[in-house]
Amino acid sequence: MQSAPKSRPGTFTVIEAVPDRLEASPAVPRRRWSDEAKARILGEAMTPGANVSAVARSHQVSPQQVFAWRRKAIRSGAIEILSAKPEIQTQSFAPVEVAPGDADRAGGLEIVIGDATIRVGSGIGATLLVEAIRALRSA
Repeated sequence: MQSAPKSRPGTFTVIEAVPDRLEASPAVPRRRWSDEAKARILGEAMTPGANVSAVARSHQVSPQQVFAWRRKAIRSGAIEILSAKPEIQTQSFAPVEVAPGDADRAGGLEIVIGDATIRVGSGIGATLLVEAIRALRSA
C-alpha cells in the first residue's frame, strides 16, 4: 500500500482512532467487596498453613486481589503479622558411641537405635542405609 503524497514538506496528519474491539467487548461490572467480606476472606487466608490461592478460588477472587488486600491491611495496621518467618524446627540427634568391635574390624558399622541393631557392611549404599534407618525409626 502506498501512502498519499504530502501537500507540503514537513507537515503531517494526526489520525485519531478508537479500537473497535473495546466497543464490542461485553461490559463486566466490577465487584465491590464489603469490608466484612474482605475481613472474612483475609481471616481464612491468614490462618497458619492456609493456601491463599485455594482460599481465593473458593470465594471466586483472584489470588492477586487477596494478596493486595492483605498488603493494604498490613500497611494500614488493621492486621499485624506476628511472625513473618515460620518457626524453625531444630534438628535433634541421637547420642553416638564409637567403640571398636567385630563389625569395625571387618570394615563395617553397627548402628543401635533403641532395642534394634543395624549391622552394615562396607558394600552397602547410602540410600539403602537411609531407608533402613527411616524404617526403623518409624516402627
